[in-house]
Amino acid sequence: MINKRVLITITGTWSPSHAKNWMECEATWVPRLRKMGFDVVYLMSNPHLDKPYERVGNFFFANCKDDLDSIYLKNHYYISQYVNKDTDYEYRFHTDSDTFIHPERFVRLLEEYVNETPKDWVGCVIPYPSLDPWQLIKSEIRPASWGGVPHYASGGSGFLLSNKAMQVLIDELDYDNYINKTNQEPWFDKTWACDLIAGHFLYKNDINLWHDSRIIFESKYHPVMVDPRNMGAPFVGDKDSFMTVQHYCNGHMREIMEMLYGKDWDKFKIKYGNGL
Repeated sequence: MINKRVLITITGTWSPSHAKNWMECEATWVPRLRKMGFDVVYLMSNPHLDKPYERVGNFFFANCKDDLDSIYLKNHYYISQYVNKDTDYEYRFHTDSDTFIHPERFVRLLEEYVNETPKDWVGCVIPYPSLDPWQLIKSEIRPASWGGVPHYASGGSGFLLSNKAMQVLIDELDYDNYINKTNQEPWFDKTWACDLIAGHFLYKNDINLWHDSRIIFESKYHPVMVDPRNMGAPFVGDKDSFMTVQHYCNGHMREIMEMLYGKDWDKFKIKYGNGL
């Protein structure tokens, strides 16, 4: 059963300006995934822990500061240790708290990359190549760069990681050099870019990104890609869309739920019969 093989993690924070984001997820799409049997966990910081990490209910606390310079420790280093050492999960899908996930489409995406054609690392490539975002494109992205920026998967929209990939994210980090900012990796001045760091480590270990355009790092609420033809991007709130995981939907998740499930979406009892 797919819900027993994949852990869902969402970046959390106590910062007043961003805490409302994960609370919005908790009030909208997250309960639907939980009713489908998925374990959904918010990643939080607690530098006062007497251990590296601790799971308490739906919260995972990492022993690090709640700041951007420590975010790799929270989003990947400690949670990957937890998954690989303390659980039976084989995969983790990590996303940011300003991202909307369409629960039913998401299950189909996971089934493809966990059950049917297993991959170690699946997400949306940055920099985005010359691809039409309106086409459903699935493609291996080999190590390369564009405009001097190496390819990696957007952590904002999120990506799927296998146990193998998560182990790389643990083993490759030089913890002391990361904390002291004395490392000599290519990203040494970008400790806040945890997705860039993860991408560097994975490519370094011959794990190539599998790009899937059902995951995207922009939305109509916050377009970020150069769009000379004014094409825009598919919208997760459209009922006939293939878009599954869409970044920059914070502040709009309730209206998206209404678009997808009607005005009484918060009263709807989920009926799901796909073998979960």
